[in-house]
Amino acid sequence: MIKVYSINNCKCCEEAKKYLREKNISFEEINLSAKENREARKYYRELGIKIAPIITGVNKKNLEWIIWGFDEDKKCQLDSILKDLYD
Repeated sequence: MIKVYSINNCKCCEEAKKYLREKNISFEEINLSAKENREARKYYRELGIKIAPIITGVNKKNLEWIIWGFDEDKKCQLDSILKDLYD
């Protein structure tokens, strides 16, 4: 399952979710701005990730992958991962 960790009022977060929807890829959204997701927010900050969205999943080899931010380069990375997952 792909997870999209987002924050409120984040243009890149909205673009990433829209992109996945357009590709008919299901995902779970976790809003890092919500109090109940404080531990997830803390976890990613401890990893040094201070940008949203954070997109995670597990590949066919059962290895976790992670992308943070969403621009053209990240889109290409995500496309490569999705191709591997769904082809």
